[in-house]
Amino acid sequence: MLTVREYEKIFRDDCPHFDELIKFAAASEFLDLNWRYVQAKNFVGVIRLPSGFQIEILPKLDSDEKLLRALVVKMLRTLKNFSGKTFRNAQLDTSRLPLYEIFIRQYLDMVAELVKRGLKSSYVGREENLRVVKGKLLIGRHMRINFAHREKFFVAFDEYGLNRPENRLIKSTLGKLLRTTRDQENFRLTTRLLADFDSVDASTNFAKDFAAVSIDRINRAYEAVMQWTKIFLAGKSFTAFAGKSQVQALLFPMEKLFESFVTHHVRKTFADSFTVTAQAGGKFLFDVSKACKLRPDILLTGNKIVIMDAKWKRDVPEADMYQMFAYSQRYGATKIFLLCPPTVDEICYRAADFSVTTFPVDLFDMTASMTKLRVAVK
Repeated sequence: MLTVREYEKIFRDDCPHFDELIKFAAASEFLDLNWRYVQAKNFVGVIRLPSGFQIEILPKLDSDEKLLRALVVKMLRTLKNFSGKTFRNAQLDTSRLPLYEIFIRQYLDMVAELVKRGLKSSYVGREENLRVVKGKLLIGRHMRINFAHREKFFVAFDEYGLNRPENRLIKSTLGKLLRTTRDQENFRLTTRLLADFDSVDASTNFAKDFAAVSIDRINRAYEAVMQWTKIFLAGKSFTAFAGKSQVQALLFPMEKLFESFVTHHVRKTFADSFTVTAQAGGKFLFDVSKACKLRPDILLTGNKIVIMDAKWKRDVPEADMYQMFAYSQRYGATKIFLLCPPTVDEICYRAADFSVTTFPVDLFDMTASMTKLRVAVK
């Protein structure tokens, strides 16, 4: 396994399967390709090449790998896709496991919770060649198949059991993870869970079974599990990559993780004194034509209006300042904060009726950062 940071370059000598990495870089948006190297972009997570070699990409912060890995997991816990009990195993040893194994463990925990609550059963249509008549005799196929076998009947019937599309897909995923995991505990958990799916067939047509899955009131507990099942089984990532290669990319845009993480902590910090709205809408740069929607990341509404925008950038360009000016005019905000990585200096830019402050956030000590931010808002 190779571990790199955002924007770090990977040379041929760094990766024993560099040709596989080049093919992936050429087919995806996650890496920049140069004739001498492949360079990571602003995504964090893990790339698993067809050979099984893994490339782990961590945030570009001044800290060791164990702390960065744990930070990524904390950030993932605030994403909307991981709400509720999903991805919330606080006992997970993030310092020991690489990200790919952490993702596997979280999936296994979700499936274990599903088994504990009870797997859903349903009537599933089946067609088989039996020695007894069961359900409906399919005359055409029966005569064609059993012309020389009068003791058999080709029938269609409904059978009540666990063999529904969701469970078939989960069983196939567990089988795949059993072959790919390198962690002993993950292997043990996967083996144990497969025993719970003993009466379920493995999926033989992933696309057909995924198309047959419909999340409703009855099987709502499957929703998050099926999201991850699609990631592991169908090669779908949380991002747009769905190439034809066997590369599995579990990657997350760092700016989205940062935005979700700081929004989560701002909501906790200011909920007692402000109404906190994430991704506020309703305001436009041009009211008459309703053009150019203005949507700040965080809107605090109370005895005054405060806007906060999360910017995972090493410097703040002029364009962002013009954007903040538009926010102040349309939302009537007197204070605006650009929540930035810890590498950005804290600077307050003042105008006649509002101010914009670049506010560095210590991602490893959010309590201290939010306390300081609360004082600044006052």
